[in-house]
Amino acid sequence: MKRIKKAIALYLLFSTVSIVLNSCSSNKLTYNIQDQSQCETKDGYWYKNKCWKGFEDEGIPNSKIDSTVIAQMKLIEQSTFVMDNQTYPLVAFMPIEEKEGILLLTVYGTKDNYNSLIFPTGKKNIKNGTFQSPVIYVKGDAMSGELDEESVLKGTATVKVIDLDKLNFEIKGKIATQDSISSKNFRFITNEAISGAGNSHIEIKGNEAYLSGDLGTITYAQIKDLIKDHPEVKTIVMTTISGSVNDAVNMHTGRLLHENGFTTKVLSRSDIASGGVDLFCAGKERIVEKGAKIGVHSWCCVNDLTAIEIPKDHPAHQYQVEYFTRALGPKNG
Repeated sequence: MKRIKKAIALYLLFSTVSIVLNSCSSNKLTYNIQDQSQCETKDGYWYKNKCWKGFEDEGIPNSKIDSTVIAQMKLIEQSTFVMDNQTYPLVAFMPIEEKEGILLLTVYGTKDNYNSLIFPTGKKNIKNGTFQSPVIYVKGDAMSGELDEESVLKGTATVKVIDLDKLNFEIKGKIATQDSISSKNFRFITNEAISGAGNSHIEIKGNEAYLSGDLGTITYAQIKDLIKDHPEVKTIVMTTISGSVNDAVNMHTGRLLHENGFTTKVLSRSDIASGGVDLFCAGKERIVEKGAKIGVHSWCCVNDLTAIEIPKDHPAHQYQVEYFTRALGPKNG
């Protein structure tokens, strides 16, 4: 899922704590139940006449996508990051769960000037409400893996968990400066909307729109605005896109591109992956210049199993199958 490994590697480089990735589990995926009502009493998910366990339906119906995005955008716009009394946009916040702990990845700033904070902590701390955590500062975007390793600074922080289910956190602390004599203070409040916001950018050039960054809620809003304000644009040129941080919304973004007849295009210098490829496939016409990089992977995870490891009739596949059938047609989709 995206190029977050570099952020994790940086943490390991500057920490004595070892983190071991989760191994795949072979847990049974269904209950031996043949009735939907009985399935629901087990908190199971009824799909294709089977009662699936450990699955939560995160799909968003077409009728609710606009209201969902509007509500999330309000939360995103309310969230800001303050460093030494200077306010920046809070771009991303995402917990990365490992076997031995959790990394809280935070990105703030604006395009071409992103900065990241990495908070390594234990799973027990997350459940305790308020705890102390080390913090690593690095220039760049930890979500895409584009980090300046020479800029690393360390500090400490107080992390307050307001609502774990909704990813509401209040975090404040200080980062030592290069001379280790003074420090920079920071504080921010985040929520689940931020974790799926993304940091995409659209630049209009004639009848083409150049799309870059991490895809998410704001990408859907940007495409809606593009359709309304720039009817002359018929081609989406995808430059550097490492993936999506909100797949449920991203599929609706692709639906917008497909339904409005956009052509999608990758240049010889383009580098797109994951959710970026989903959007590319949504084009009515798809253009690939020689030399473009297109990265495809098996999505993750259900009960620690990747897409290729779960049965074809598992409900986790349903939205991907529907999306690509619409985008590419019944034969290829």
